[in-house]
Amino acid sequence: MDEKIIVIGCGNLLAADDGIGIYVARSLKEYPLSNDVQIIEAGCPGLDLLRLWENKKNVIIIDAVISGAKPGTVHVFNLNQVIPREIMPLSSHSFNVVDAIELGKILKVIPEQLIIVGIELETEKAYREELSPSVEQAIPVACEQIIKEITNLKRI
Repeated sequence: MDEKIIVIGCGNLLAADDGIGIYVARSLKEYPLSNDVQIIEAGCPGLDLLRLWENKKNVIIIDAVISGAKPGTVHVFNLNQVIPREIMPLSSHSFNVVDAIELGKILKVIPEQLIIVGIELETEKAYREELSPSVEQAIPVACEQIIKEITNLKRI
């Protein structure tokens, strides 16, 4: 099993705030991370998430969520929590992160440690590339949370 920490940014850059996972992943690349941390901009991976985390011990996924909280709120979930499917936007192929996790559990191809950092979106307006101001302001908060999660994973 690969001991690297894989950070996967998900989202659609052409759907406004839905692209937040990609923006956070890009921002993380500016941080001084150790060589055992790999950042992946996955876009809307759907079932490919299973391939991306295959044989990986530690994975952090960054994606937009819709829970009704204030736009820009940063949420953290792990495998021990039940994540309602409805809070994760659908990918372009109607298969989202929660679906991939559930399938990964069934197929027994799930990382030992899987953390989801979700940023509450304000809009998924199609063909709009920029983020809403409230969601854009969450980028450094999400990055700091991910750095904390990376530090915690290294202790396990």
